[in-house]
Amino acid sequence: MSDGGELYEGPEEEDPLILSPQFEEVLFGFDTPADVMSAVSSVMVELREALELGLLPPSGRPLPGVPGAYVSAMPRGLGLIEFHETATGKGERGFYLARVIRTDDYPAEF
Repeated sequence: MSDGGELYEGPEEEDPLILSPQFEEVLFGFDTPADVMSAVSSVMVELREALELGLLPPSGRPLPGVPGAYVSAMPRGLGLIEFHETATGKGERGFYLARVIRTDDYPAEF
C-alpha cells in the first residue's frame, strides 16, 4: 500500500487517474484555496490506493442514476468529488475524475 507520498511519473496516457478539464481547473487553479487543494489531493491518494488494491475507495458512494459513477467526500466537509470507473489507454482499470463539488459554491439559505 502507498504511503501517500508517491507521485505518478509515467506517461500521462498510462495514469490511472484521468482528470476532466473542470477537475484540472480546481487542482491547478490559482484561485483554489489551499485547504480545498489539500482535500482534493487526499482523495486522489485514496483513489490510487483503491486502484492498487483492486477495490473501490472506502469513501466512494454510488451516484444514483449514473452507472459506474461515484462520489467521494472530501475531508473536513469541504465537498464531494465525482468520479467514474474507466480504463486507461492500455486497458488498465482507472478512474475518471469528473468534478469537484465544493460546499462553498452553494451558499446556505436560511
